[in-house]
Amino acid sequence: MKFITLIAVTALTAGLTSCRKDKSDSSQMEELTQQQTNAGDDERVMAATDEISDDANKIIAQHPRLRGFNYWGIFTGQVTPCNTTVDTSLIAQGQVTVTFNGLSCDGKRDRSGSMTIQLPYDANTQTVTPWSDAGSQLTVTFNSLTITQVSSGKSFTLNGVRTITNVNGGLVDNSPTFTTPILHHITGMLQITFDNNTTRTWNVDRNRLIERTNNVTTITSTGNASEGGYSNVAMWGINRLGNMFYVTIDTAIVRSSTCDYDAMSGVKIHHGVVRDLTVTFGVDQQGNPQTSGCPYGYRLNWIDVHGNPRQCIVAY
Repeated sequence: MKFITLIAVTALTAGLTSCRKDKSDSSQMEELTQQQTNAGDDERVMAATDEISDDANKIIAQHPRLRGFNYWGIFTGQVTPCNTTVDTSLIAQGQVTVTFNGLSCDGKRDRSGSMTIQLPYDANTQTVTPWSDAGSQLTVTFNSLTITQVSSGKSFTLNGVRTITNVNGGLVDNSPTFTTPILHHITGMLQITFDNNTTRTWNVDRNRLIERTNNVTTITSTGNASEGGYSNVAMWGINRLGNMFYVTIDTAIVRSSTCDYDAMSGVKIHHGVVRDLTVTFGVDQQGNPQTSGCPYGYRLNWIDVHGNPRQCIVAY
């Protein structure tokens, strides 16, 4: 995500300041920077880890032992993540290791390091629980996986484990239409080292519903945890600034393949940061809901140290 601050926003209501740093007030400058960092870190981590989960799904779909010998989906050729080496030497035990060394297929992220994906394996019967089975759990382990956003140069390194449960079964294949939506429940704990050399632990608990109609894929994300007195929590932990935070998804985040999976709508609230921060997705350059075409970005709103409403528009 590329950060673009607006010098002036003409559509703001009276008393609402724009995404502008007032050099005469250092506290406002610092607060604005912190809020941009809070929202940007959350979005980059979520987008990058979801992309990696999708990469894992594509690899699994290529191998009947992993996807399920009885799963008859639609597969149009092999789809291997770009600039990767895939080690399938332990595939009989449900394990694959992917080493990243370069740009993602869309050119948005440069990745190095590795991940290990593991499906449930019964050593006694030497059988793997297929990913297409309802309730199957995929464990994704990040091994010093560094992800750099090409547009901004911002990076972070992931270690830790995510568990993805295929709640209703099925597989994200190449079908033009899914008759039944696919629901993934994602949990885990990640150690994230940011580009200022701070290392933090973040927890995740959210749902990701994948639907497709006439080759248009829609992904809807919702929070699943109750933490810190909040419900619908999707992510929580210590941010790079040292604040204990809780990110709730108050309105489901909807992404569409028609707009390169940028968020079309939805609302998150960051609790516990310098000031509670509301992030509204799918807006135009003035911060209004996008009514046609693809949205420009997302809007940040909070009440500053002086009690004034603040607003900042950020481009995808």
